[in-house]
Amino acid sequence: MGAMELTKEQLQRVAHYLNVKDITYIDLRMEVFDHIVSDIEAKMGAEKLDFETAFYSVKVKWNGHLIQESSFYFGLTYSLPKIVLDKAKKVYKKWFFLTVIAYLIPYILFDQLKITFSENAIRELNIFLQILTVCTLIVFFGLLIIKFKEKNKTTFSFILKALSWNFNIGFIVLFYLNDNPKDDLQKYPVSFLAAFIFMTYSYFHFYKKHLEAVKKHKIS
Repeated sequence: MGAMELTKEQLQRVAHYLNVKDITYIDLRMEVFDHIVSDIEAKMGAEKLDFETAFYSVKVKWNGHLIQESSFYFGLTYSLPKIVLDKAKKVYKKWFFLTVIAYLIPYILFDQLKITFSENAIRELNIFLQILTVCTLIVFFGLLIIKFKEKNKTTFSFILKALSWNFNIGFIVLFYLNDNPKDDLQKYPVSFLAAFIFMTYSYFHFYKKHLEAVKKHKIS
C-alpha cells in the first residue's frame, strides 16, 4: 500500500505541532513540515497505522531535532530549536572567526611593529577614530531600525537578533578613545573598532540574506 494523504484537519495538527516547537522560521518551516507529513503518510501506508499512532511515532523521531538549544556563538541566553540552531551555526561560524581575526590583526600589529607617532599625529588619529566610530554606530543603528520593522522570522533574523548587542561595542570604543591620554594611541580601541566595523558589515550581510530568504519562501 502506498503513502496515504492527510486530511486538512490532520495537516493543521502538524502545523500546530510546529508552532508549539517554534518552527516559525519561514526558510525552514515548509521543509520540516513536508518531511513530517511525508513521514506520517509513509507510516500510515506502509505500517497500516492510524493517524494518531503514526503522528506520535513521528513526533518522537523529530523531538530531538526540535528541542530548544543555545550556542556559544550567539550567547547562551539565546535559545531556539536545534534544527534552526544547527543551520545558524553553519552559516555564521566563519563570520564569528573572521570577527576575532579582525580584532587580533591590529592588536598583534601594535605589539610587533612598535610604531611611534608624534603628539599631534596621535591627537589627529584619535579624532579620526572617534569620527569613524560614530559613523559606524550610526550605520549600525540605522540597520537595527530597519530590521526592527521587519517582522518575518528566518534563521538569518535570529543571527541578526544575536548580533544586535554588538552595537554596544561602539560605545566601548568611544569610551576608550575619550578616556585614554591623548599622547598615546592604545591598541585596544583600535582593535575593538576594527572588530566593530566588521560586525557592522556582518550585520548588513545577514540582513541581505534575511531579505533574500523572505522573498524566496514567503507566501503572499
